[in-house]
Parts: sequence; structure tokens; C-alpha cells
Amino acid sequence: MNVLVGFDGSDGGRDALELTRVLAEAMGARVLVVTVLPYGPLPIPYEILADEEAERAQPLFDEARERLGGLEVETRAFGGGSPAGVINDLAEREAVDTIVVGSPHRGPVGRTLIGSVADGLLHGAPCEVLTAPRGYAGEEHGPFRTIAVAFDDTEEAKAALKRAEAIALACRATIVVYTVAAPVAVVPGAAGYTPAIPPEAGPIVTQAVKSVDERLAATGRVLSGQPGPALAEACEEAGADLVVSGSRGYGPLARVFLGSVSTQLMHKAPCPVLVVPRLG
Repeated sequence: MNVLVGFDGSDGGRDALELTRVLAEAMGARVLVVTVLPYGPLPIPYEILADEEAERAQPLFDEARERLGGLEVETRAFGGGSPAGVINDLAEREAVDTIVVGSPHRGPVGRTLIGSVADGLLHGAPCEVLTAPRGYAGEEHGPFRTIAVAFDDTEEAKAALKRAEAIALACRATIVVYTVAAPVAVVPGAAGYTPAIPPEAGPIVTQAVKSVDERLAATGRVLSGQPGPALAEACEEAGADLVVSGSRGYGPLARVFLGSVSTQLMHKAPCPVLVVPRLG
């Protein structure tokens, strides 16, 4: 498994490094640390820096290696371009499995928020994107113990559940499946406006829990209310260490695209958020 993390010396970058360490240690992953050095105020195409120029990034890479402990680490320094663009292109060329980013350091501590780099990656990255909440580097974290999954029985949600299962098996974690009960919608019909009855949430949760490896002792729960806030609140109550969500159900295959629920969750989650790409 290959994990790519961008590091620019910021607090958000340090949060991303700590989360990278937790994931990579559990999954036995190799880590690629990338920094993008600005060339000036005008946008220009990016390029990988030669050894002499790359020395400017050496202090960043030294700190990254220290924070990542004994993990296998490779480093790359680029000049020009945008961090999101460089990371996206590199992830595609290098067959990266996971991109890890930090939240901007504004807003409540312990909350996951979308910054400019994360926003650029969460709308088209070629692999899953994992976002660290603000302040995550403030303490050393152990392996994930409780992994929450936002589930609505779509193919995207099923992909998210499978990914959560793989991580949980590596961490010996438990899984909690959450489904938000959809309200009855009113739609036009031949006899005027009639209620459209959504699928029952209970059987969806039950079936999802049954599909999970029995070693993980998965549980499930039906929530009510607005999906994003309801999921975030449930994750906080459960003390979730990670929440996994699928991409929206349209757009290019094998790409990450945030839908309305994953966007709300990204802004309100009290723990790291992993968004899995849409699969074919």
C-alpha cells in the first residue's frame, strides 16, 4: 500500500503526518512525503526540483521522517504549480492508494474541515482521500479502535464499508454502521401528489452488519435528522476514531467526488474522515 502526504511545515501538515503514521503503521504502507515550494506570485507549471534546489525542503523532510517514526519514507520536492494539482498528478502517476491531508487551522479544535488543498483533491482525486481534524498532532494516537461507516445501500456505500472492513481487520477495530432514515417525500403522480415511501432503514443496517467479517463484531444504528450532522453527532457519541464515507453516485469512475452528505460530514466530523472513490 502506498500513502502520499503533503507537508509544508504548517500545523495542518503535522496533523496529516500523525494521521499518516497511524494508517501506515496499521496497514504496513510505504509513505511518500511531498512538498511544493512556491516559485513566485505568478502561476507557472510545476517541476521536480534538482538536488541543489531541493535542499530548501530538507528541513521539512527531516521533520516529516521524525514524526513518521520508523516507517519507510520517500520524499519529493516540487517547485511551481499548486499543491493540490501536484499531489493529484503524482498520485495518478505513482498508483497511490491513499492521500492524507490536514484541515485548515481555523474553526474548532478536533473538527475536520475542508481547506483549499483538500477541496481540490476531494473533487477528482484518483484514490481515497483521508483528512485529519485540526489539532490531531497534539497527541500520539494508537491504532483505530472504532470505525464508523456512513451507509445507504448504494454501491458507493458498499465500497466504503469494504474499505472500512479492511482497515478494521488490520487494526483489530470494531465497525459501527450508520444509516440515516430518509423522510417521506411527496412526488407528483396520476392522482395528484402522493408520498414516496423510502426504503426502510432498519433492514438496510441489518444486512450491512451481516455482510461484515464476524471477527469485527460490527453493530449498526438507524439515525434520524439531517444526514451530515446526525452522522457527526453519532460518531462523537461512539468515540469513533475514523469515519468512512463513499463518494457521490455520479461523476467519473475511480474518482473521489464529494456529495452533499460527505461534504456536511467533512465539515462537522469529530474524527478523521476517509472518502472512498466511486468504483466501476
